[in-house]
Parts: sequence; structure tokens; C-alpha cells
Amino acid sequence: MHNNIEEGRPLQALLLQRVVQGNFDHYYAGVEVAHDAGRNLAHVADGPTVSPRLAEHSRRMAQRIYRVAERVYCAVGYALANVIFVVGDDGLVIVDTTESKEGGEAAWVDFRKAAPHAAALPVRAVVYTHNHTDHVGGVRAFADEARVTSGATWIIAHESLMEIVINNAALVGPILSTRAAFTFGIRLEVGATGNVNAGIGPIHARGQTTFLPPTHTFKDKWDVTLAGVRFEFIYAPSEADDEIIAYLPDLKVLLSAEVIQGECFANVHTIRGTRYRDPVQWVRSIDMMRRVVDEHGAGYMVPAHGRPVAGTANIAELLTAYRDAIAFTHDQAVRFINKGYTPDELAETLPALPQHLAAHAWLGEYYGTVKHSVRQVFSGQLGWFDGDPATLDPIPRAERARRLVALMGGPERVYDEACSALVAGDARWAAELASYLVRIDSGDADTKTAAKQIKADALRVMGFASDNINWRNWMLTAAHELEGKYDDLPYRGGAGFAAADILAGLPLENLLQFLAVRVAAERCFDAQHVIDITFAPEARAFVLEIRRGVLQVHAAPAAALRARAAAAIEITRAGFIGLGRGVKFAELAAQGAARITSGTPAALAAFFACLEAPPLHPPKLASR
Repeated sequence: MHNNIEEGRPLQALLLQRVVQGNFDHYYAGVEVAHDAGRNLAHVADGPTVSPRLAEHSRRMAQRIYRVAERVYCAVGYALANVIFVVGDDGLVIVDTTESKEGGEAAWVDFRKAAPHAAALPVRAVVYTHNHTDHVGGVRAFADEARVTSGATWIIAHESLMEIVINNAALVGPILSTRAAFTFGIRLEVGATGNVNAGIGPIHARGQTTFLPPTHTFKDKWDVTLAGVRFEFIYAPSEADDEIIAYLPDLKVLLSAEVIQGECFANVHTIRGTRYRDPVQWVRSIDMMRRVVDEHGAGYMVPAHGRPVAGTANIAELLTAYRDAIAFTHDQAVRFINKGYTPDELAETLPALPQHLAAHAWLGEYYGTVKHSVRQVFSGQLGWFDGDPATLDPIPRAERARRLVALMGGPERVYDEACSALVAGDARWAAELASYLVRIDSGDADTKTAAKQIKADALRVMGFASDNINWRNWMLTAAHELEGKYDDLPYRGGAGFAAADILAGLPLENLLQFLAVRVAAERCFDAQHVIDITFAPEARAFVLEIRRGVLQVHAAPAAALRARAAAAIEITRAGFIGLGRGVKFAELAAQGAARITSGTPAALAAFFACLEAPPLHPPKLASR
């Protein structure tokens, strides 16, 4: 323990005091329910396996179409994210689309019931508030290539959106697919022992993930009239680097996107993994919105998650509380970082928000948590190293576990202690002890299976008791993994997280770059392979060079470099995507999607032998 950690005890004691949730119904007075679907896709009943607070949070997610300021409708409860419909003079503007075409279509059907006078209006624009799938994935419910290509429907986003989409799709997509499944409980059944809600929405709606690239982008601010309605778009980096909000000056409506991340504390750090979310920048963006409200007024705030809020005073108070919660988390974390605290010590010293914030209706830790956020602040400011040189080059994890188990008296003793801890209600200690047994190779398969089951049981106890949906989903999904329930799960994530629409929209350079992170370097430290690849029908040529364990993509290669190629192929984009997903080149050739134009099949095979095949099963996260 840090020698100065006692300095944090008074603050820690205040933060651990019991919180009484306030009543905030006044936020929603003045918001009309234009259509009540009579459904809730979340699990709404509490019980021994569902936290009462989490069940109450589910009940806020009833499937409804809300109307504000006559022209603005918000579909809540149809998927993870809301769909916002702005009714113009001669068309509709859709702000965010949910994560699937089916989710968007369900909201679209009920919007027509809520606003029959607007049911026949065409969609003039679709706005992506940021790149996350739950905001872009349902776009084909509202638009198609023909309308977008003709200019009849605009796709609006920040100028950096495609860069982020490319990174996620082409590089870290495989692991994101698995981690997202853990976070959102995608593999769990909805119900008391599984998926209760998704924190910022009732469920992650399953279905077809679609995408259409933006046609109109901007950098900092863009004032534009769409379908006769004035929009002031403003760049607001926060939970995403490409986040944008919109203010409708004639209607006095603030579309807050995910700068306000639903009726829960912000996910300053998401355990599924993402780029650093800068709390300082996030607070600045909220302060910008506070100035908009203060200077211009806003009768309504319509978020991308959660229910619309009515009343200028209510909006101003909510924005202030939300920014103060993020600022408190960041500032107090930095305060103790400067005293030398490690990430573990930060999470111990700063376990929650202060009472006046923790009791706020929009700051329950159902999605984001303070304990994880302060660790994120540490890593964002200082990186992973906690300052103790013993952690610079520790002994390997499995070996460490083996030695600790030996010191504790051997596998049987550790197993007995894990069982006793679980029976005593100390599930956290039981899970940790069982983890050591899972990591070592004792040579006894039965012991390892038993250890996995103890860990699974402990994780269920913790998950059922958790108010935080990310913790719950991750723990319950991990329990299933430990029990082998996903061992034979069909898996396509190894070839990328991206949907077909996203892959179709990637620049070819980025599509090819995905191969660089598939090189099995140990197979080719002494090798050099060069192949020429031309995409049809684009007639764009590239050279792929594997040079002693590193792959380089040469765009617009010189003739001399192309001449060095041991083989040349012509392939369609769809064929290349199939190749990345493990389809054999010979199969693609038989389908007419690829052909060798020079060189030999052997030279081509030598190149591809340096690349790993996509994995057949999801990576293990908890059982290793």
C-alpha cells in the first residue's frame, strides 16, 4: 500500500456513504408520449439475480415515441440508441439510426403511427452523431445507395468519422468483436439470469449491421438548413473523438448526442476497449453546450440515449451535474496521481461519486463507473507503468500463478480456500484464487475444470449483485466461457469486426493493411515475398511485400517494383474480403472472383503461408 494512502481515507469514507436516490420526474414534464408501444425489451423485474436498482433502470426504457417542440420526435427503447426524427417542410432528417437495420425499421414503423402527417415524407438527410455502430448500423432502414448517390439523401458526419471507422474495421476489429459481445451481453439470453439491459438502452438489437459513408462532413461548426429546418452542427469530442451535437435555433431544441451518455454516469472508460476518452475535453464539450443553453435557450434536450428532457432550467442543471461528475472523477484522480498513487490505489480511494452527484437521476453507475474511470485517467496521463520497478519485467503470468499456488500449499489447498470463500460470500476472493488454478498447467484436467467452475460460480454471484450492466454482462458471459458453452460457437470476428457495408466502404489501402496484423512473423524472418495485386473493376494496382516478418503495402507502385513480383493476381473487393475470411484462393478462382495473371500458384502460396488463418473460435478472455 502506498505510504501516503491514508491521506485519501477521509474522502474515501465520504464516497462510500449510502446514497438515497432523488426524484427527478420534473425533467420529463412537458415531454409528450406520442406513441406508447406497450413493450419493454429490457428485463424489468427484480429478484435474487437482478439488482433492484438495475431493474428500476430497465423500467425507464419503455418503448415509446416522444414528441418535443412539434417537429422533433425521439424513439426510445427500440435498440441500444435512440432514433431522432426531425420533421421538415418537405422531408425528414434522421439523427442516428440504431445498431441494426431491423432496429431502425421498428422505430420507423412506430414513428409513422405517432406522426401520420409525416409518414410519407422522404428522408432528406441522415446524421451520424459519431462512428459507434449503435448510431450508424441501421442506416439502410432510412436510406439506400440510389438516393445517396443522387444527392436526394445526405449523410452528415464529422470529418474524422471515416478515419475512426477504418481503424476499428481494419486493425483491432477481431478483438473488439469479442469484447463487445462480453460488454453488451450479446451471447446472453434476456432475463433474470442473463441480459437485463444494456445500460444506455434496453438491448443491443440483433440484425443486419449496415453502413453508408458520409457525403457531407465538417470540421468545427456548420450551420445548414435541412428540409426547411435550421441546424447548427457543432464538433463536441467527448465519448468519441468524432462526436457532434446539433442545436435547432428556431425550435429551441438541443440534440446532445452521446456527450450526455444516457440516464447514467458516463463511460469515461469502456471495458470493451477504445481510444483514450479525455475527460478534460469531455467537460469542455459539455461546457460548450451549457453556453448554448445559457445564451440561446433550449426548451428541450434530446439525447442519443435516454429520454428527452424538458425545461431550460432542468437542462442547465442536468448539464452542470453531468460535467461536474466527470470533472470530479478526473480532478481527484490527478490529485492522487500526483501523490504517487497507483491505478489500484486510485480505485480504492475513489470508489464512487460524492453523494450529491451519486443521487442524481442521470448519474447512476449503471454504465460507467468511477473505479474504472480513474484507472483510465492514470493510463491516459502516464501510460500502463504503475511506478514500481518490480512490474517492469515481471515473471510470466502462468509461472507467477504456479509459484503462488505452491506457496499457498498447492492446488488442492487453493481450491478448498476458493470454495470456502465462495460459501462465505467472498466471491471476489474466490474468483481470484480460482484464477490462479485456471492459469497453471497442473496436469490434472479435472482440477482445472473444477477451478473453472468455482470461478464461474463466483462471477455469477458478483454479476447478479451488480448495478453496473457492463460488469454484470462481462461476468455472466465469462462464466459461460469458463463452462465451455462457447467452445463451438461459430466465429467470424477473426477476420474483422466490420459489417459487409463497412468493408465495402473502406479505401483499398486500408483493406489491404489488415493483412499486416495477420503476418506470422516467426514463419518468415528469413523470407522476402513480393506479389502484385490489381483490384477489378477499379483497375487499381498495389504491391504487397513481406520483408523479414513485416508486411508493407505499396500504393501506386513503380513499374520496377511491380516487376519484382513473384506472382500477380487480379481480384474483386468481395473476393479479397473472402480471402481475409479464410476462403481458399482456388475457390475464389473457381467463382470468377480472382485469377493469377502471372507467376505461379506456388509463389502465391508462399506469400499467403506467412499469414495466419482467421481463428475458428473466439479468443478466451476469462479462462486463461
